[in-house]
Amino acid sequence: MVNNAELVTLDDMDEGQRQLAELIGLENYRKIVETYGGTAIYVPKYEWLSKVERDARIKAEYNGYNTKALALKYGLTDTWIRNIVADKTAEIKAKPLDGQITAFDLLSNE
Repeated sequence: MVNNAELVTLDDMDEGQRQLAELIGLENYRKIVETYGGTAIYVPKYEWLSKVERDARIKAEYNGYNTKALALKYGLTDTWIRNIVADKTAEIKAKPLDGQITAFDLLSNE
């Protein structure tokens, strides 16, 4: 049986679809059509990629006390920095302070 999708060429496509197929290659275009055909796919702006990397750097640099410095460094608001590091803030707050003894430590020394 002949697979008609494999017979389609760039010349058979409208301009928008042709541009996409030229960008990613005809074979990859066919895979996308086969997998996502008829559905809407959101493609984020290019800046989103750099945002992911920026947020990872902010999380790595965050120490629990440098929200303002990070906001200035990255050109963001304090609130936005707090949103980015919310999970790390909870992690930091859950840790005992250096030298702090917990109730578990007291019970295990008896």
